[in-house]
Amino acid sequence: MKRKRVIAALLAAVLLFAFTACGGESGASQEPASVSSESFGTSDVSSEPPASEAETSESDASQEPAQEPDASSEMPASGSEPDISSAIDGSTATEESPVPVGQWATIANYSVQDETYHNVYVRVTNVTTSSEDAAYVQDAVDRSNANGSYYQIDLSSEDYQVPSDVEWCVLDYEVYVPGDYPSPEYGITEPTMNFSENNIGGGGIPSADGTSVYLALGTNNFDLQNNPSDMRFSVGNTYSFQILFTMVKGYENYLFELTSYPDGTHSDDTSADIMYYVYFANK
Repeated sequence: MKRKRVIAALLAAVLLFAFTACGGESGASQEPASVSSESFGTSDVSSEPPASEAETSESDASQEPAQEPDASSEMPASGSEPDISSAIDGSTATEESPVPVGQWATIANYSVQDETYHNVYVRVTNVTTSSEDAAYVQDAVDRSNANGSYYQIDLSSEDYQVPSDVEWCVLDYEVYVPGDYPSPEYGITEPTMNFSENNIGGGGIPSADGTSVYLALGTNNFDLQNNPSDMRFSVGNTYSFQILFTMVKGYENYLFELTSYPDGTHSDDTSADIMYYVYFANK
């Protein structure tokens, strides 16, 4: 089953009116729903940090594995073994020195085989805004809908309207799962990543006119189903994924963020004390 990026209370990108940007983090994410302009109104802001990558991954692990699909349903991977000789340790990336676009970085991903986190390789390959290429964004959504995504998205509908200074964008990224990653015979869980968008230096994303701040904008993410719903995933392959997210038009002072635990951490040993963050540049 495709992992879905959970979205803050009815996709609410909370708009805090102020003359200067203020600090704070988005609240714990909930089941996603459609977006409406009202979802961006003023509201109290939770100080709870966003749910970690591990929480979502471990939830997936508790699900009963799907029946093994026919071999014909397995989609060719982007590349069986990329050049990862220059890959960096994702846990060393910082806001000041994020992982550049196109650069491979290691991050531990949860394996259902041994209930332990093992390193995979992740890189951001492209970021496209509607202002830059509206057709590309729309094509990504259409492909997701055609592939049978549970979330049938219509960006032209009232349910998906966003404030006038906000637009829909697409994040393209790849995941290489090495051959020694523990895997059951039926394959591995779809290796998607739970990206969020965070303002550099903390706080929310400032509105275009600079008089207000969107505090939960970085949690409005949908995993687009750019692969067939019955696709089989296996080790030793590279897979491409897309995320639909919202961002203030023309704003670039943000990073993509992931969280995980050190390679070899068993699910029983996870804690906030050992969790680390990985930061990726958006350009």
